[in-house]
Amino acid sequence: MNSRTFSTVLIALALCASLFSCNKEELSIQPPVEEVTPDIPSGDRIIIHFGTSTYRGCMYSFSNCIWIGWGTEATNRNGQFALQFEQGDQASQYFGQYFPLTADFTVDSAAAHSLGIEPQVIPAGFYPLTDLPGGSDTGKRVVSFNPASGNTVKGLVNPNNPQDNIGQLHNLAVQVVLNDNRDAINALNGNRSAIQQLLTEKTSRFLAEAELPVSSTDQQRSAALNLQRDYADYAARLAETRLSAYDKQTLLTLFNNAASFPVRSPEELSNFVEFMIAQENQLVQDTELDNPRMVLSMVSTLKYSRYFWYWRSISSPTPGNGSAEPASIPDWVWADVIGLELGGPLVSAVASLTVYLVTH
Repeated sequence: MNSRTFSTVLIALALCASLFSCNKEELSIQPPVEEVTPDIPSGDRIIIHFGTSTYRGCMYSFSNCIWIGWGTEATNRNGQFALQFEQGDQASQYFGQYFPLTADFTVDSAAAHSLGIEPQVIPAGFYPLTDLPGGSDTGKRVVSFNPASGNTVKGLVNPNNPQDNIGQLHNLAVQVVLNDNRDAINALNGNRSAIQQLLTEKTSRFLAEAELPVSSTDQQRSAALNLQRDYADYAARLAETRLSAYDKQTLLTLFNNAASFPVRSPEELSNFVEFMIAQENQLVQDTELDNPRMVLSMVSTLKYSRYFWYWRSISSPTPGNGSAEPASIPDWVWADVIGLELGGPLVSAVASLTVYLVTH
């Protein structure tokens, strides 16, 4: 090799080294991908206990307070506690054919005396919403809490789980957003991105009213998040979360067991809820969980969400249109659960609604 050739090679090597150095420097200054851990509020921060009124106490259902709106009045119907709705058409549009009482309700002595009935405990379950006699012309409706005419279901509320209110919040958010924005959603004709943007906006507004404001950054992240995932493969979606290996394995075992419970009737739903509450009670005692707040919130959401979507499938506002969803856990329920880890209560509700609306 002559001197000119050797010199040329050295120059080429120097240039290559220089280019490599530049490329390496450029790569090193790229900002790392930000891992954002969703803000899961403590259960005791959620103060919208499905009602803040002290009138007759507070009944748990999928409304902010059953004493507010629709001209609600407690009444005596054949010796049973009943709710009469002056604006029955609106109440029927909201609840459909069945009023969901999600926890046992005690009619104490004072309330019973004022109504002329005996003190009683109304078991949780689904109670028919019917026309008052002669009410078809006036739009009045009534729910009579007679166990003989209702379908009792294990109560959802579990005070042993400090994150139980997360599940309650989820059901209320989904029901309110669906009910209040029905026409606006239909007008989008299945446009996924537009639906997700609308749901993000409306759910953020709902959470703000519940004194759980969502930052503008979290709203933008939710609207941009890709929610088109295979939620039926819940094991793969769980593996993608930021939870520790122990928390993932704990949840996967629970999810597998939960998925083995078919839900085709109120009785089977009751079995599922009973199983979930037992799991919650065990997890509260598990001191090895690395993120107990997230784990307990996800379990609560699974319990409440499956209850909600079963109830909604049989409780159509149009009589005769209700039909139970498949016995297995629907994709939009898994979207609820995984969505909570993706972006807290906001993304949980938006993911669930987006998947449900696209498939319906």
